[in-house]
Amino acid sequence: MNWYKFNISELTQEEYDEWYSLMSETKQHRVDKLRFEKDKKLSVAGDMLAKKAVADFCLVEPHSVVLRQKDSGKPYVENFDAEFGISHSGDMVVCAVSDKPLGIDVEKIRPVNLKVALRVCSSDELEYIFGHAPKEQDFTCTTDSAVLTRFFEIWTSKEAYVKFKGTGISDIKTDFDKAFIKRFYFEDYIVSVYCE
Repeated sequence: MNWYKFNISELTQEEYDEWYSLMSETKQHRVDKLRFEKDKKLSVAGDMLAKKAVADFCLVEPHSVVLRQKDSGKPYVENFDAEFGISHSGDMVVCAVSDKPLGIDVEKIRPVNLKVALRVCSSDELEYIFGHAPKEQDFTCTTDSAVLTRFFEIWTSKEAYVKFKGTGISDIKTDFDKAFIKRFYFEDYIVSVYCE
């Protein structure tokens, strides 16, 4: 399994135009409907990064890589034996590629309202996040970097797992084998990849 990252601040207009032109009409239409320029860049950069990552993994030219989407929304590569996933947060796009199914998620560590943890985390996970059995006053918007890091470790792991399964966020509270999670840290981001 290989993973790649790209900051959209490095995307030139020429690159944007080139990789946009290589997208399917359906994807171009989706990009055109996006309201914010940043979201358009994230989408085009995600497609670019995925094609380059798959090409690197399969030892082919990026322009020969065709990306498709299953009815479930899970992406796949046409005509090559590779599995991939894309995620973005903040200004970062990440992609993982393997010969086995996978899921990937990235999150920028930032203040969040931790009430969301009540809906998605088990009691063991909540204890890990807070470092103790949480009390009602713990579920606030916090800037505690240690708590936020642990929260996003759990969150990205769960997101990577549901992307692996292709079930969507409604299945995020499901337990899974954490041995298949690989986690990476850079700048103020956390990346989790689930790959068996």
